[in-house]
Amino acid sequence: MFLRVRYLFILLIVSFHFGFAQVQEIKPGKKHATAFAIIIDLKTYNNCKDAVINYKNSVEDDGLSAYILVSDWKNPDEVKKEIIRLFNQKPPLEGVVFIGEIPIPMIRNAQHMTSAFKLDEEKYPWFRSSVPSDRFYDDFDLKFQYLKQDSIHKLSHYYALLSDSPQRIERDIYSARIKPSGADINKYEIINSYLNRVAKIKKEKNYVDNALVFLGHGYISNSLTAWSDEKLSLQEQFPELFVPGGRIKNLFHEMDREMKEILKRELQQEGLDIALFHAHGDTDMQLLLSYPIAQNVDENLEAVKLYLRSKIRSAERRKQPVDKAKEYFMKEFTIPEYFFDGTFSDSSIAADSLLGYKLDMYLDDIRNIKPQPKFILFDECFNGSFHLDEYIAGEYVFGKGNVVAGEGNSVNCLQDKWADEFLGWLNKGVRVGLRHREINLLESHLIGDPTFRFSSDSKYDLNKMLVLGRKTISDWRKLLKNEDDILRGTAVRILFYNLKSKFENELVDIYQRDKSFNVRLHALKSLAEINGEGFRNVLLKSINDPSEYIRRKSAEWMGEVGDVKYLPVLTKHVFTDESDRVVFNGKSAFGFISINGSLNEVKKYFAELPSSDYKNQLEKLYIPSLERNKTWVFDEIIPNIKNDTLQLKKRISEAKTFRNYKFRDAIPELVGIMLDNNQPDSLRNSIVEALGWFSFSIEKKTILGAIEKVIVDKSSSGYLKNEAVKTKYRLIQGANEVMLP
Repeated sequence: MFLRVRYLFILLIVSFHFGFAQVQEIKPGKKHATAFAIIIDLKTYNNCKDAVINYKNSVEDDGLSAYILVSDWKNPDEVKKEIIRLFNQKPPLEGVVFIGEIPIPMIRNAQHMTSAFKLDEEKYPWFRSSVPSDRFYDDFDLKFQYLKQDSIHKLSHYYALLSDSPQRIERDIYSARIKPSGADINKYEIINSYLNRVAKIKKEKNYVDNALVFLGHGYISNSLTAWSDEKLSLQEQFPELFVPGGRIKNLFHEMDREMKEILKRELQQEGLDIALFHAHGDTDMQLLLSYPIAQNVDENLEAVKLYLRSKIRSAERRKQPVDKAKEYFMKEFTIPEYFFDGTFSDSSIAADSLLGYKLDMYLDDIRNIKPQPKFILFDECFNGSFHLDEYIAGEYVFGKGNVVAGEGNSVNCLQDKWADEFLGWLNKGVRVGLRHREINLLESHLIGDPTFRFSSDSKYDLNKMLVLGRKTISDWRKLLKNEDDILRGTAVRILFYNLKSKFENELVDIYQRDKSFNVRLHALKSLAEINGEGFRNVLLKSINDPSEYIRRKSAEWMGEVGDVKYLPVLTKHVFTDESDRVVFNGKSAFGFISINGSLNEVKKYFAELPSSDYKNQLEKLYIPSLERNKTWVFDEIIPNIKNDTLQLKKRISEAKTFRNYKFRDAIPELVGIMLDNNQPDSLRNSIVEALGWFSFSIEKKTILGAIEKVIVDKSSSGYLKNEAVKTKYRLIQGANEVMLP
């Protein structure tokens, strides 16, 4: 009865606003310090009205004033206009959720704001080469040019990031999507069920005392060191999981051949609070396992035959001659023809297909289970592709279980990101949306209810402190001395946001003395944001940190900076560090710093080693590889860029190599080509864009000086100047996400 009376009262205070389209506004029923907006399309609202009101009431009962905005939204600009209007009112808006058919911004010309997405926007269709991103809605400073609406996917609207826009994401509010996954579904029934379920769950006590962590095949080079170190990070952030009464299961993909079935069982465990997936992924699957490792001779033979059958079937699909493919493999591996027996038999195809199906989690697998975690982190490519009809995160969140929210990526993502950043906030009762607001990546999105929070007995209300008290430096100074690692790490970051370079010396001191891995990493990330001498010098110490992840990122940052003083210590770690990822990042950094210098340093290292077969093997592996860098850069890539007899698209493709491979030695050559007015504009433009990725380089001033020449040159086209202005701002403002330069 109370709900009905309250519902009628709310309807009486509906107001209308006119702008791009008529918007029905249902005002908050309770007054709180901050507000939240539920943005929904008219048809979904009419089909889900009672559930939406129930959800709104649950949000208000949990301490947020809640608006509902209903309209037949035509484009993202209409939606953003209303969000900013509410943000400028009191109480201040801290977040929004988009329910149903809300326009989807598809962002172009902003790949530097992603962790890994670098698809050629000229070569591939717009729907594939754009990034679905609600940063359009939740970062008010970013500037975009509207391009067009997709002719097939009507919800999708294309925007280009403008050159005079900020080139880093710094979100003003948090956002999330409630958009069911599935073809031929009753989406309104699913939304009704989900909203009512969430409203019920929000009334329950839910402490974080049960978690599941999974590392999939091929992720972080299958490094056991990296995998085991994450447990130390989680122990700092969720200490209750590691004492009697708590439970965390840390699963590695090679632990069992039936790991997929084990995961399905564990995900349905009653009382499971959080699940973290670190794996490769796609829009419709989670790539979990590799083919089983052979344990004996027979299994090794079967593994070879399976490999050969897959190659021959692949040749047939590509309409290549099957007989020639067989001849190639028989000669290459010296094998008899009977190894190919059964390649095209129905029974063999079915058996191989079934084996492959057991390796990964598909949409139908999720539809047939009842996942229980309230929050799931999908540290996987494409699992959060909410712009599609079907996507993995949507199946988990809006399915049969009790999942409230999931964090996923709308496009591919990088493995080396700090996936657990601020995750401990959930243990302090922080709303999942507030935690996600700190994840400033174009592709990262929350699916589900962003206002959800776990129960906490903390005496600090971080929700209010992070929204209303973010600039109260005295309060954060006090927390800097707190014994709690989560609070101390939070204080480090918030004080940095307020003080910037004035905090540099303290950050160096915090890194050098703090016992917490997470606090040290917060200090390092803040120093990387400042990108001054303090950061560049502290890398000589952080490369020796007990934490694998800090060593891994330090090796990468050394390559990004490009200072030759790093070569001796980097060489030591490449040959002695126990982590495959540290070694990988160190090897990459060698050439970026100095092609000849790294070669000489490695030769010097080998000269000091005693003679052994192992030493000889290492020399044969590393010396040619380092020599290859010089050949690749100066005998192939640079000459190809200069070669006007090659197709222009080939030259441009070669120039784009330096977006990922930031060789300091190549900068003078690239600058020279960029400043050559006789070169095609499109080629010069690609070099300008590539140089924007050198944000940590000690040659940044040189690059900026050359970029400024392009900008002031009266003969430069508007097309070239726009990219030069964008690169200038990128270099001055720094990498969008310093952990992923």
